[in-house]
Amino acid sequence: MSLRSMSFHSASHLTLFALLITSVGSLTGCGKAGPPLVQVTGSLSVDGKPANGATLIFHPKAKEAKLIPAATTDENGKFKLATSAREGVPEGSYDVTVTWPDPSVQPTPAQKMQGLGDPGPDLLAGKYSSKATSGLKADITSSTKELPPFQLNK
Repeated sequence: MSLRSMSFHSASHLTLFALLITSVGSLTGCGKAGPPLVQVTGSLSVDGKPANGATLIFHPKAKEAKLIPAATTDENGKFKLATSAREGVPEGSYDVTVTWPDPSVQPTPAQKMQGLGDPGPDLLAGKYSSKATSGLKADITSSTKELPPFQLNK
């Protein structure tokens, strides 16, 4: 085999390898972090007061959607949605559920590290914990920046 045929042969394998890697990467989503996400904030109050530590879960209405955005409220009842550890939420329509664990019944840091401990009873008594019955909805478009406030009653 001549030097010229070897370099062509090696170049062909290298090109084929590069195409294979690119194809596999595009099929598996390698290099992509998922769909584009819209940066969205909101607020939650219960009986007119901010709900500190409440968890909101946004269940996509589209059956093919696999990502489920969520957020936890701060001491002012404010939240910022995140999806798969990335800030933001995919565009779409969502059914929203809310639970508000009793802050006086929290697992210790050691229990949290071990994945143990009950988050405490829901201060909303499950009233908003089912997407079928919560009555809470949200529509996210590319221009959505802040959701209308969620104002709940116990």
